[in-house]
Amino acid sequence: MRKLGLLKYIGILFFMNAASAQTLTIDQSYQLAVENYPLIKQYELIEKSKEYTISNANKAYLPQVSITAIEGYVFGDFPTMGNSGNDSKFKFIGLGQVNQVIWDGGTTKTQKKIIEASSNVDKASVEVSLYELRSRVNQLYFGMLLIDEQLKQLEIQNTILSNNIDKVKKLHENGLTYKTDVDEMKVEQLNLNRQKKDFQYTRNGYQTMLSYLIGKNISQTKLEKPINSIAFDTLIKRPEQIRFASQRNLVTAQADMQKVNLMPKVGLLGAGVVLAPGINLGNNKISTVGVAGLSVGWDIKGLYKNSNEKELTKQQLNQIDIQEETFLFNTRFQMNQKTADIERQTAILKDDDDIVKLRQTIREGYQLKYDTGAGPLIDLLNATEKEGNARAEKALHEIQLLMTSYEYQTIKGN
Repeated sequence: MRKLGLLKYIGILFFMNAASAQTLTIDQSYQLAVENYPLIKQYELIEKSKEYTISNANKAYLPQVSITAIEGYVFGDFPTMGNSGNDSKFKFIGLGQVNQVIWDGGTTKTQKKIIEASSNVDKASVEVSLYELRSRVNQLYFGMLLIDEQLKQLEIQNTILSNNIDKVKKLHENGLTYKTDVDEMKVEQLNLNRQKKDFQYTRNGYQTMLSYLIGKNISQTKLEKPINSIAFDTLIKRPEQIRFASQRNLVTAQADMQKVNLMPKVGLLGAGVVLAPGINLGNNKISTVGVAGLSVGWDIKGLYKNSNEKELTKQQLNQIDIQEETFLFNTRFQMNQKTADIERQTAILKDDDDIVKLRQTIREGYQLKYDTGAGPLIDLLNATEKEGNARAEKALHEIQLLMTSYEYQTIKGN
């Protein structure tokens, strides 16, 4: 009994999970689209590239060793004194040098700042591209929701016509109406079926594109209609703003390198020379020479163009400021457009409920007239069509308002 109870409990959980897995929300669609987009792999590549580049920069403080070996014929008079019997013009000369940086003027530190800033710019650019997927998801997701609502309204009309067809058939069998009345209603029903097929094929196209975009087959999935509870504040928080900030950091880091290039470099130096055969200097013979000490290097050519480099840095920062200002201007312009659309759609939607109620009442009145023989069939069909159109327009306005609200949120940023 316990095992059966446990199996039943597991079955219930499985059924609940399966049921929940058959629904898809707009936020889940955003996330799945990002995860499925090939560009997401760029994050890992950028991070690895940064790690390897910083590792190379850190190796600047490792000892630098250079060795040169020369075996060849010496042209000209090579220093020698006395006759040692070893005055061959063929000599072996070995040169060795070891440099150990003590202070590089901040070059390594600044290089790592530039690498970090450049990596952040690349990541921000990827984030901008991924954020653009939200607009594609909005178009497809709400397009499918709109079609679903239209199909519901067509089904309501079809139900009304089916009920009337049954009534008219019975009346015709009793000789109380003409067969043409039945045919008229069947034609209207066929028109509805034609519209339904058109909507279904369009929805299948949207469904295929959304499935491809999010990397998930949603043929058996129900789209959850989101609740319109978005706060319409004007604070813009888009990934483009992070990219602008990262670009400024990169320009600033590159400007720091210009300062670093003006600083002297300090290190330890060791050098040695090996000669074979050696050089005879009287009673002494030199075959090796070595030197060790402190080395200081200072390249002053950067001083000549330092002022121009500063001006170039200012110009680059000004360009970024103008780009961001233009972006914010265009974004606010789009937000104002969507705000106007939301206000218009909200005002229109307020009258839709009353229109649908009145159209339903009118259709019911014509239904009663036709049923009692006081009114023609054409009046009932026209009233039924107008009621269906009113319901379809209401559904259209509801989804349009919902979609516009989410487009506003996408333009503004989270």
